[in-house]
Amino acid sequence: MRFIVAVKQVPNTGDMTVDADGNLIREGVESILNPYCEAALMKAMALRGPDDTVEAVTMGPGQSEAALRRCLELGADRAYLISDRAFAGADTWATARTLVAFFTRYGCDADLLLFGRQSIDGDTGQVPTEVARLLDVQQFCYTDSLTIEGDCFVAVQDYGDTRRACRVPKGSVISFSSLDLRGALPTARGYMDSLGKEIITLDRVALGLGLYSVGGKGSPTRIVSTSGSTSVRRNRKVDISNPATASDLLIREIGGIE
Repeated sequence: MRFIVAVKQVPNTGDMTVDADGNLIREGVESILNPYCEAALMKAMALRGPDDTVEAVTMGPGQSEAALRRCLELGADRAYLISDRAFAGADTWATARTLVAFFTRYGCDADLLLFGRQSIDGDTGQVPTEVARLLDVQQFCYTDSLTIEGDCFVAVQDYGDTRRACRVPKGSVISFSSLDLRGALPTARGYMDSLGKEIITLDRVALGLGLYSVGGKGSPTRIVSTSGSTSVRRNRKVDISNPATASDLLIREIGGIE
């Protein structure tokens, strides 16, 4: 079987700034493999059998190779970097369209397309569902676990107050909701093996995409304005040993009682 995991390199900090167009400014900020993507990769690794392959693909600038290199260190068999200056400024729809072009040309025989629930820099969680819609395949969001039972996959989805187990047809899109905050550690063997693995780079032309269908030009999203916000905690110490005082305080804090 062939599993393809879509991953993303993200900034490792909450102190981000944006440019006049609302795009994140990444220069000078340490980047890491998105934790949700890393968790999805490890799920694929757990499913891999002796004759199976796990591949990672990311869309981004040249520095995104670092995220793919980590995927290879963790055991991925092959890695693809989708990179082109024309991809800059892509919203989730343009990103999904670009990934679909890759899956159609280079991953049409994949048994499953795996994603993390969201990226920690954008937090939209839209790309997996958009990819499934464009490919016209089934999607399984909020997946907690994925197993192989006989000749089929079974996904357990966690909706908070409801859990359900579903049979997953081949070619489906799976997005995992869980992540490991501690991260995964590559083995010494995995690290040594990764040094000899090639990262295959593909540009817009290789994917057969037009200039006006990708990046900012192919993005319907328009950011009207951006602003920052700060929260201030009121560290007050109040004597509420008297029940009447305590009740008056609570009433004032919640804005009164009708």
